[in-house]
Amino acid sequence: MGNFYFDESIHPKAKFTLGALVYSERSLDDLISSALRDGGLTPGVEEFKSGLRMDRNPQQVVARNFLTDVFRANCRLGVVLAPDCPRHVLGAEALKGLNKILDTCCFGSESHDVWFDEGILASRRAGERAARELFPDGTCKFHFEQDSVRVFGLQVADLIAHTCATLLLAELGLVNKIVKAGENSGYHPNSGVELSFELWAGLRYHFFAAPPPPFETWKSELDYSIDVASRGLHIADSCTENVKTAGQARFGSMYVGCIH
Repeated sequence: MGNFYFDESIHPKAKFTLGALVYSERSLDDLISSALRDGGLTPGVEEFKSGLRMDRNPQQVVARNFLTDVFRANCRLGVVLAPDCPRHVLGAEALKGLNKILDTCCFGSESHDVWFDEGILASRRAGERAARELFPDGTCKFHFEQDSVRVFGLQVADLIAHTCATLLLAELGLVNKIVKAGENSGYHPNSGVELSFELWAGLRYHFFAAPPPPFETWKSELDYSIDVASRGLHIADSCTENVKTAGQARFGSMYVGCIH
């Protein structure tokens, strides 16, 4: 049975909320439990929270790096964009985004558990009612109002939602941070790169997307891109026009060719 984990990152000043649908063919509980322990946190008691100040929480930094490794080794990703207000609009849009992924992508599992963090929908009952309308065949078992301290996969969804939101903020011109490339980056470790580039490079292979176009149709290496918009991206009609435009520009297609 496959597992979808959904959490959000809210940005009122930019007028959007971004939700991440993180998928794994198996439960991530054991892997994340180990990652949290390696980061010095106690699974089931403490959790990774992307909203914390990392410069004041060294254990969170270590846990973030381990959770990133878990994501890259095991997961695929869908992105949902909704307005920041009213907050519960995101829940309905998330279900639409999930429906789009299930209709357009192939899976090794025929059924899925779907885990939503607390506060995504107005209530558990509201979530169950909305889910019945879109998923009447019962192939998905929904778990609304879940505690991310206990459902470990939600901590990965929290991390990836925050990461994708940072990419969108950069696309909107609201984030422009330079960081060192670091070891094993393909660049000189001390060279400066945009944070958004570094984050994008770690996510670009993991989106639900159509296959790349046949090699013989390429006009250049830049044509080695995958279409995310038709499968792994859902943007609510109620988003502002600049959020819609930025969302399509950042996530609608993904270049997967050489970047070094």
